[in-house]
Amino acid sequence: MKKRKLEILTNDQVSDFKRKFESNARFLVDESVGINAARLIRDRGWNVCYIEDLDLLDRSHEAVLAFARREERILLTHHFDFLDDSRFPFHRNPGLVILPPVTGSTLGFADAINGVLELIGPLSKAYRGFKIRIAEDGVWTIRRFNTEEGVHQEISVKFGKMK
Repeated sequence: MKKRKLEILTNDQVSDFKRKFESNARFLVDESVGINAARLIRDRGWNVCYIEDLDLLDRSHEAVLAFARREERILLTHHFDFLDDSRFPFHRNPGLVILPPVTGSTLGFADAINGVLELIGPLSKAYRGFKIRIAEDGVWTIRRFNTEEGVHQEISVKFGKMK
């Protein structure tokens, strides 16, 4: 993998980025994440649809992602098969987040939802074509296909506590 030089952004560059990509996200929550998560997101003021309300419950993953793409909704799921690039290519991806499972403690899941709303929510256009997996330990693995260089790119980051 090719290393890139660290670039420091000016305030003007950050402002330009925000202007270009600022758009409140619209979410699609699938059955694996559940209706309670959809309600939580809706209660926080976000535009969210739950898969069952759209009669997509028994549809294929391809059909669900195609709907999300048409409606410009970021798909929130637990299904790892969406990470299969040959089955779900980046250019047909409206934005995808694989959330950690809900275990005995829902803290990792709740932190992931909070992170998605805080980091992705206000800049949804910046995440089109991205596949993001949030692990139980809070590490975000962010993947995309860089069309300019013709290569897949991946970065793993762990964010501090969300406000």
